[in-house]
This record gives sequence, structure tokens and C-alpha cells, in this order.
Amino acid sequence: MFKKFKTQIFSSLASFIAIVAFSGISPKSMWIFYEPDIPAVMKDK
Repeated sequence: MFKKFKTQIFSSLASFIAIVAFSGISPKSMWIFYEPDIPAVMKDK
């Protein structure tokens, strides 16, 4: 009985973690590739 319950709990936890992981993936969340526009004052230098 406990084995079936434990399997169901871990399965639900894995599903929840997968949903959270996939919901966070988007082009806007890739902050590593963020390149802000350079102000015109700094472009002249």
C-alpha cells in the first residue's frame, strides 16, 4: 500500500516540477543574451 502511495506522490511531484520548468522557458527569460541599446552619447566615443 505504501509503495503505491509513494509512487503516486513522486509521480505528482515530478509532473509539477516539469510544469514549472517548462513554463519558465521563453526567449524573454534568457537574460544572458540581453543586450541593451547603447545611448547616442556613448556611441560617439
